Amino acid sequence: MTQLTFKSKIDDSQMSILIHLLKSWNIETEVATTSKTSKVMRKKPDNLTLAVGMWEGRDINDKKLRELAWGTTKRQKE
Repeated sequence: MTQLTFKSKIDDSQMSILIHLLKSWNIETEVATTSKTSKVMRKKPDNLTLAVGMWEGRDINDKKLRELAWGTTKRQKE
């Protein structure tokens, strides 16, 4: 089985022509449409996922990192 994916919307007349062409070559076809929610699943991973495990086994959290990076506790104490 081979799957053909169209990345843009195809109107009914274009789809009809494609199906007719494929059937003329004795290729069995099946048309299935996907909803827009499937695009969410194909979303490219964020760059943050590349750092997964970087802090594993260390006693540190996001609050502590911000304190070290921006000195937020120093500003609050003044």
